Amino acid sequence: MLSGLLFSFGGLLLFGLPIFAALAFAVTLAVGFWGPFDPVIVPMRMFAGMNNFSLMAIPFFILASELMRIGGLSQRLVDLATVLVGWIPGGIAAATVLSCLFFGAISGSSPATVIAIGSIMFPALITAGYDRFFAIGLITVAGTLGPIVPPSIGLIIYGSVTGASVGKLFAGGVGPALLIGSLLIAACVVFAIRRGYPKRPFPTRDEFLRAVRRSVWGLGLPVLLLGGIYSGVFTPTESAAVACMYGWFVGAAIYKQIGLSELKSILKSSGSIAATLLLITAGASAFSWLLTITGAPGNLSSQVLNNTSDPLTIAALFNVIMLVTGFFLDSASAIIVLAPLLQPIAAQVGIDPVHFGLITVVNFSVGMLTPPVGLNLFVAMGVSKMSLRDVLRGCLPFIAIMIVALILITYIPWITMWLPDLIYG
Repeated sequence: MLSGLLFSFGGLLLFGLPIFAALAFAVTLAVGFWGPFDPVIVPMRMFAGMNNFSLMAIPFFILASELMRIGGLSQRLVDLATVLVGWIPGGIAAATVLSCLFFGAISGSSPATVIAIGSIMFPALITAGYDRFFAIGLITVAGTLGPIVPPSIGLIIYGSVTGASVGKLFAGGVGPALLIGSLLIAACVVFAIRRGYPKRPFPTRDEFLRAVRRSVWGLGLPVLLLGGIYSGVFTPTESAAVACMYGWFVGAAIYKQIGLSELKSILKSSGSIAATLLLITAGASAFSWLLTITGAPGNLSSQVLNNTSDPLTIAALFNVIMLVTGFFLDSASAIIVLAPLLQPIAAQVGIDPVHFGLITVVNFSVGMLTPPVGLNLFVAMGVSKMSLRDVLRGCLPFIAIMIVALILITYIPWITMWLPDLIYG
């Protein structure tokens, strides 16, 4: 049945079916032709996969992201980032990375970050004289900070399928996000020095205070969310609902850019994005269930541990598996399918579930940058009006930086664990 499942899934993908449909139909074919179950169990397992309290946070965070994006937050975050780092060599490029980090701490989504920041910063980088390949590559890769920095939709999904604490995962995402952001900013500085780009003047006190004042409401959201989670005032799922109310209040009452017509459009687009993601989650949940029924996790665990019990070797093997999987599956599907298979093996060799969660999310963030399924590439094509080949060409140097960051995150657990250990002990 396992071989039939995998063969059916690969064949359906080659025929061009959407990923959620390929996952669901592959399970239905495997159960109907090779399994002892009634195929009616497939929609039941799909529903059970979505019937998870933690997953309720996903549509709320998507809605909060759209409220803050349409509500005028993106430009204010860009202005703040420019004031903070715009005066260093490569300052506009560095401000792009910092803006993605700020917006990612609100949206939790990689494509949303690319759209919100890229639509502002791509023209700004081109006007400043930056090479268009560099500009779109930087924006596309910096957008992957969205699912790494808390609150992260990818970490919510990982926590829901493995049972790991979402609060600890959120805390664990801070170190890797800061590392990746720092490496990207360093690359911007080196690039600007080599190309001789002029520096912006150091901001005046009034410019600094004005940028902080304009953005303080937006920056207050991650402080409110994470403070509420770690103080025990509300759960990560409840924090997503709080984010929606906060985002609507700021956009409508403070920035005054969300009226009834904008709210209707925001609800429609957010519902469409959330429905797509939850459909993928449903199909991947059924696929993961059938893998478990076939005994694949136990067999994989035995084969891996019989060959080696060295944590370093196993971590390297898992990175290769996840990077290759990221070529063909979106991050949500890949996490749901692979995390329940690989995390128990990682735990047996002493890799903390929170640490492994960040390794997983960073791997599949790289997958957002690689064809044929790399969603960030297609979003960046829309932002820049460039071809897929040109966008990928611009991304390649920064993907190399992501791989370096992944290796550091994998083999230096402290990068991930210092904050969870500090908060939770």
